[in-house]
Amino acid sequence: MAGRHARAVFRNEARIIELAEGLSERSLHPELMLWVAWLVLRANAKAKIADDEALLMRHLVRAVRERHGVADERLAQVVDIDPADVWKRVADETGDLGDVLDAAERVAGVDGDLDSREEAILAELRERCRRS
Repeated sequence: MAGRHARAVFRNEARIIELAEGLSERSLHPELMLWVAWLVLRANAKAKIADDEALLMRHLVRAVRERHGVADERLAQVVDIDPADVWKRVADETGDLGDVLDAAERVAGVDGDLDSREEAILAELRERCRRS
């Protein structure tokens, strides 16, 4: 029984690592992607971040640092993210932000079904990405 549990844990961690690596590889806006990912994960600020969410963020930061050389010290210090700051960052970008939107949708679903706050953040992001 312990062996099955260990396999399930390692399989889940491998799934999350694979997701983080894939998001980093496809990202054209790695720094923005990290900010948006943290916003999505903190959408339900009153709830504790799920283990899968924390694991994803840890591996996503590592993957972006290794692949793109991005290490955002300001983001590393943020606990309660200000959506207005993230929306300003989105507005400051030019071009297609489809990679950021795709990453946000995948991040939101890492722990299962989306809740209403995550859906609201994604809807807002879709609208703002269209304006870019």
